[in-house]
Amino acid sequence: MLPAMSFALLALAAIAVAYFFMRSRKNSGDAEVARESTPALDTWIADALEVELAEGALGMRASTPEERRKLAKSLRGDPDPDVVSRVEDKVKAVELEFVKYAHDSEAEVTLRVRYEDGNAGTATKRLALTDVPEAIRADFDRRGGTRVFRTWVFPWARVRAL
Repeated sequence: MLPAMSFALLALAAIAVAYFFMRSRKNSGDAEVARESTPALDTWIADALEVELAEGALGMRASTPEERRKLAKSLRGDPDPDVVSRVEDKVKAVELEFVKYAHDSEAEVTLRVRYEDGNAGTATKRLALTDVPEAIRADFDRRGGTRVFRTWVFPWARVRAL
């Protein structure tokens, strides 16, 4: 009886350790996502992608904001299954390039959409350094470089990853 009880206690302890490890890992991932984003950057990315994807991937050239409503909602965290499927079929990757020169109080952000068919689309904006994510500013400081690159993940894919 004693060995069975010891085994049960060890199994329970192992499950508890695994649970706390997974939970702490998830929370650190949430913190990293927060460090990689700012409201100003998120808004600009959603707006730029809405225009780029409507014209590039989804064949909605010269569309109105009303016609792009499902796409806009999907890019802002309320995914529509039809839109998600169409975007996932057409888009290979979305990448961000941050460029900051010494003594500059702004950074230039370039969004690149790489399509499965080999085409690409870009959008560029200057942001105040306060609107640049903390992790990006830290990379500029730590590396002393002028360029930092990141892969951007669609909101519906972030939910699945967590």
